[in-house]
This record gives sequence, structure tokens and C-alpha cells, in this order.
Amino acid sequence: MSDQPVELTPLQFRLLWILVSHRGQILSKSYLYHTLFQREYSLYDRSLDMHVSRIRRKLSVVGFDALRLRTQHGKGYCLQ
Repeated sequence: MSDQPVELTPLQFRLLWILVSHRGQILSKSYLYHTLFQREYSLYDRSLDMHVSRIRRKLSVVGFDALRLRTQHGKGYCLQ
């Protein structure tokens, strides 16, 4: 992994911080929506998915295995 910094938006940083703080645990989309956006999860809202995708892309550029940020289909996200 590279020593170069990764530029994240404040929301992306908070999301990554939550995932790191709960490493190995599956965090539900409902929990993440409530924690990050202070609103209820909607099946049609893809904003969380987009933030996760952008974090994966930014981390993979510096050599982080993006597959460690796992999507648990029907459940949520987990950082291994």
C-alpha cells in the first residue's frame, strides 16, 4: 500500500471511520443511513452505494484491496 494521502469528502471520511470502527461487522444500510444522513433508509436511494463505490475507487488507487470493503447483499457493508 502507498504512503500517499487519499482525499475523501467529510461524509466519505465519516463512512470509512464507521466501517473501520466496526471492522469485521456487517453494518446495515438502515444503520448507516441513520448515522450518516440522519434519515431513514429508502430502497430507492442509492447515495450510500455511490459513496462506498467512490471510497473503493479512491483506496484502490493507493493500493488498498477494494474487495475488503464488502457488500453483503441484502444486509449492508463490512470492512474486512
